[in-house]
Amino acid sequence: MRTAVISDIHGNWDGLQVALIDIESRNVDRIICLGDLVEGGEHDDAVVEFIKSNNITTVQGNHDEINDCQLKADNQNWLHQLPSIIVESDIVFTHISPRFKIKNIDNNIEAWNVFNEVNFRLCFIGHNHFPALFSERYDAFGEACSYSVDYGQHHLDITDRYIISFGAIGYPRGGGRFLRYGIFDSDKSVIEFMRLEGPLLPYG
Repeated sequence: MRTAVISDIHGNWDGLQVALIDIESRNVDRIICLGDLVEGGEHDDAVVEFIKSNNITTVQGNHDEINDCQLKADNQNWLHQLPSIIVESDIVFTHISPRFKIKNIDNNIEAWNVFNEVNFRLCFIGHNHFPALFSERYDAFGEACSYSVDYGQHHLDITDRYIISFGAIGYPRGGGRFLRYGIFDSDKSVIEFMRLEGPLLPYG
């Protein structure tokens, strides 16, 4: 199965459309959204209604849970009922972290904490707004292996464990001014970091 993973749209309807056009050309089987649909751009309701009406599997982000948006009541209610985590066998999809004590996974020490606490083989996260890849196998105690990633394919060792962040559609926090999403091919055990030119939000 080929899964497109999008995250951190933050009301960027125009950027989402660019990403969706690219996804449509990639022969994917489904889309999963890792949260933060709203708060940032001017089209929060449009983003929520598209994700909702197209039955795109979605986890709740911190901005979905608590926000200052003037959303339609049914859209806000829909955001409030989203799950914080989705588990498929040994794979987990979540917004920030699968740990009981949630912290940003933005360095190799916190990544090691995740590997030490949970047993998932693959953990797909949003929230960071930049592409990142960590693996469990590393020589230093207390530190995970951190890879430098930008775009392109990476083959995953089926005997190792990984934390993957593909980046944001709303606005970036590193790696240049690009729209970002990713594709996970479970049959080939390959992930692909996608980097697109397109409209971003004016801050972040």
